[in-house]
Amino acid sequence: MTRRDLLLGLGASALACGPRPRDTQAPAADGTVALRPADAVFEQVIAGRVTVIDFWATWCEPCRESIPKVIALSQAERARGLVVVGVHVGHGFEQALAFASEAGIDYALFADPEFRLSQHYGARNVPTVVVLDRDGRELLRGDEVDDAMRQAIASALV
Repeated sequence: MTRRDLLLGLGASALACGPRPRDTQAPAADGTVALRPADAVFEQVIAGRVTVIDFWATWCEPCRESIPKVIALSQAERARGLVVVGVHVGHGFEQALAFASEAGIDYALFADPEFRLSQHYGARNVPTVVVLDRDGRELLRGDEVDDAMRQAIASALV
């Protein structure tokens, strides 16, 4: 099975199913892509971890330009315990799956068609990148990964 087949299958399952049962395990923090409804296991994934949340949409050109930086950050800091999650905002999840596969996104990806996570984290525009500390407090936000964000993450991971 190719990664694209896996992404498409998981995405179709996420669209077809209601909320996941409570005993469902969170996606692995080892870079395995896991596609879930946004409110299903999100809190389990980020609990107690320094987290970067990347809010994006397939139609957003600045998002497409920003994602390689998010991927690079995830790969560079994963071993130190950083969790990166992508949140696809709005509808068009099948297109998001195809883009994720093409772009090489290797971190957990969530759908947010009803904008619940976007509203909760105040992501009014895309792209929005939010950095949370281990207690879930916001450290920094911006429209892309930059040096200030990398420094805040490095300090939080100590």
